Amino acid sequence: MQNFVYNNINHLYAYCGILVKVLVLFFTPVQGIILLVALSTIIDTIFGLWRAKKTKIKINSKTLRHGLVPKLLSYVGLIMFIYTSDYFILNELFMSILSVQYVSTKIVALVLVGIEIRSWDESFIAVRGYSFLQKMVGMVNKFKNIKKQIDETK
Repeated sequence: MQNFVYNNINHLYAYCGILVKVLVLFFTPVQGIILLVALSTIIDTIFGLWRAKKTKIKINSKTLRHGLVPKLLSYVGLIMFIYTSDYFILNELFMSILSVQYVSTKIVALVLVGIEIRSWDESFIAVRGYSFLQKMVGMVNKFKNIKKQIDETK
Protein backbone atom coordinates (compact mmCIF):
# COMPACT_ATOMS: atom_id res chain seq x y z
CA MET A 1 0.00 0.00 0.00
CA GLN A 2 2.83 2.36 0.86
CA ASN A 3 4.49 1.75 -2.53
CA PHE A 4 1.17 2.47 -4.25
CA VAL A 5 0.86 5.86 -2.51
CA TYR A 6 4.53 6.66 -3.14
CA ASN A 7 4.25 5.83 -6.85
CA ASN A 8 1.08 7.90 -7.23
CA ILE A 9 2.73 10.89 -5.53
CA ASN A 10 5.67 10.58 -7.92
CA HIS A 11 3.27 10.52 -10.87
CA LEU A 12 1.48 13.56 -9.47
CA TYR A 13 4.79 15.44 -9.18
CA ALA A 14 5.68 14.46 -12.74
CA TYR A 15 2.31 15.67 -14.08
CA CYS A 16 2.61 18.93 -12.15
CA GLY A 17 6.08 19.42 -13.60
CA ILE A 18 4.76 18.89 -17.11
CA LEU A 19 1.92 21.35 -16.47
CA VAL A 20 4.36 24.01 -15.25
CA LYS A 21 6.54 23.48 -18.32
CA VAL A 22 3.53 23.83 -20.62
CA LEU A 23 2.47 27.06 -18.90
CA VAL A 24 5.98 28.49 -19.09
CA LEU A 25 6.15 27.67 -22.81
CA PHE A 26 2.69 29.16 -23.40
CA PHE A 27 3.64 32.48 -21.78
CA THR A 28 7.12 32.66 -23.35
CA PRO A 29 6.09 35.19 -26.04
CA VAL A 30 5.18 37.73 -23.33
CA GLN A 31 7.91 36.97 -20.82
CA GLY A 32 9.58 40.31 -21.56
CA ILE A 33 6.32 42.16 -20.96
CA ILE A 34 5.75 40.25 -17.71
CA LEU A 35 9.30 41.04 -16.56
CA LEU A 36 8.88 44.72 -17.46
CA VAL A 37 5.65 45.03 -15.48
CA ALA A 38 7.15 43.14 -12.51
CA LEU A 39 10.33 45.23 -12.60
CA SER A 40 8.38 48.50 -12.73
CA THR A 41 6.36 47.36 -9.70
CA ILE A 42 9.53 46.47 -7.78
CA ILE A 43 11.11 49.82 -8.68
CA ASP A 44 7.94 51.56 -7.48
CA THR A 45 8.31 49.75 -4.17
CA ILE A 46 11.92 50.93 -3.93
CA PHE A 47 10.82 54.51 -4.63
CA GLY A 48 8.12 54.12 -1.95
CA LEU A 49 10.69 52.91 0.58
CA TRP A 50 12.94 55.85 -0.32
CA ARG A 51 10.02 58.23 0.12
CA ALA A 52 9.08 56.69 3.47
CA LYS A 53 12.67 56.96 4.70
CA LYS A 54 13.04 60.60 3.63
CA THR A 55 9.65 61.63 5.04
CA LYS A 56 10.24 59.57 8.20
CA ILE A 57 7.27 57.25 7.79
CA LYS A 58 7.61 53.92 9.56
CA ILE A 59 7.47 50.89 7.28
CA ASN A 60 7.63 47.31 8.49
CA SER A 61 7.94 44.07 6.56
CA LYS A 62 4.21 43.34 6.89
CA THR A 63 3.28 46.65 5.28
CA LEU A 64 5.81 46.07 2.52
CA ARG A 65 4.62 42.51 1.92
CA HIS A 66 0.93 43.49 1.91
CA GLY A 67 1.66 46.22 -0.64
CA LEU A 68 4.10 44.53 -3.00
CA VAL A 69 2.95 40.91 -3.23
CA PRO A 70 -0.76 41.48 -4.08
CA LYS A 71 0.09 44.26 -6.51
CA LEU A 72 2.76 42.17 -8.24
CA LEU A 73 0.55 39.09 -8.43
CA SER A 74 -2.45 41.04 -9.70
CA TYR A 75 -0.43 42.86 -12.37
CA VAL A 76 1.30 39.69 -13.60
CA GLY A 77 -1.98 37.76 -13.42
CA LEU A 78 -3.73 40.47 -15.42
CA ILE A 79 -1.05 40.36 -18.11
CA MET A 80 -1.32 36.56 -18.27
CA PHE A 81 -5.13 36.72 -18.49
CA ILE A 82 -5.11 39.38 -21.19
CA TYR A 83 -2.47 37.45 -23.15
CA THR A 84 -4.57 34.28 -22.94
CA SER A 85 -7.65 36.10 -24.25
CA ASP A 86 -5.46 37.79 -26.84
CA TYR A 87 -4.04 34.45 -27.97
CA PHE A 88 -7.35 32.65 -28.30
CA ILE A 89 -9.76 35.44 -29.28
CA LEU A 90 -8.54 38.99 -29.80
CA ASN A 91 -5.35 38.51 -31.78
CA GLU A 92 -7.19 37.42 -34.93
CA LEU A 93 -9.44 40.47 -34.76
CA PHE A 94 -6.59 42.90 -34.24
CA MET A 95 -4.38 41.28 -36.88
CA SER A 96 -7.01 42.10 -39.50
CA ILE A 97 -6.68 45.79 -38.55
CA LEU A 98 -3.08 46.11 -37.37
CA SER A 99 -0.04 44.04 -38.15
CA VAL A 100 1.01 43.87 -34.49
CA GLN A 101 0.48 40.71 -32.50
CA TYR A 102 -1.03 40.76 -28.99
CA VAL A 103 -2.00 44.44 -29.12
CA SER A 104 -4.30 44.35 -26.10
CA THR A 105 -1.60 42.69 -23.97
CA LYS A 106 0.84 45.41 -24.95
CA ILE A 107 -1.68 48.18 -24.30
CA VAL A 108 -2.55 46.83 -20.83
CA ALA A 109 1.17 46.48 -20.01
CA LEU A 110 1.79 50.04 -21.19
CA VAL A 111 -1.01 51.32 -18.95
CA LEU A 112 0.34 49.39 -15.93
CA VAL A 113 3.89 50.63 -16.48
CA GLY A 114 2.53 54.16 -16.95
CA ILE A 115 0.74 53.91 -13.61
CA GLU A 116 3.96 52.79 -11.96
CA ILE A 117 6.03 55.58 -13.56
CA ARG A 118 3.48 58.12 -12.35
CA SER A 119 3.81 56.64 -8.86
CA TRP A 120 7.61 56.99 -9.08
CA ASP A 121 7.10 60.64 -10.00
CA GLU A 122 4.76 61.21 -7.04
CA SER A 123 7.41 59.82 -4.69
CA PHE A 124 10.06 61.94 -6.37
CA ILE A 125 7.92 65.08 -5.96
CA ALA A 126 7.33 64.28 -2.27
CA VAL A 127 11.07 63.92 -1.59
CA ARG A 128 12.73 66.35 -4.00
CA GLY A 129 9.96 68.87 -4.58
CA TYR A 130 9.91 68.65 -8.37
CA SER A 131 8.77 66.23 -11.03
CA PHE A 132 11.43 64.20 -12.81
CA LEU A 133 8.93 63.58 -15.62
CA GLN A 134 8.62 67.32 -16.26
CA LYS A 135 12.41 67.62 -16.18
CA MET A 136 12.71 64.80 -18.74
CA VAL A 137 10.09 66.39 -21.01
CA GLY A 138 11.94 69.71 -20.72
CA MET A 139 15.22 68.05 -21.69
CA VAL A 140 13.63 66.34 -24.70
CA ASN A 141 12.15 69.66 -25.83
CA LYS A 142 15.57 71.36 -25.49
CA PHE A 143 17.18 68.62 -27.58
CA LYS A 144 14.45 69.02 -30.21
CA ASN A 145 15.08 72.77 -30.35
CA ILE A 146 18.84 72.24 -30.65
CA LYS A 147 18.31 69.72 -33.45
CA LYS A 148 15.91 72.09 -35.18
CA GLN A 149 18.46 74.94 -34.98
CA ILE A 150 21.19 72.67 -36.36
CA ASP A 151 18.94 71.58 -39.22
CA GLU A 152 18.09 75.22 -40.01
CA THR A 153 21.75 76.22 -40.23
CA LYS A 154 22.49 73.54 -42.86
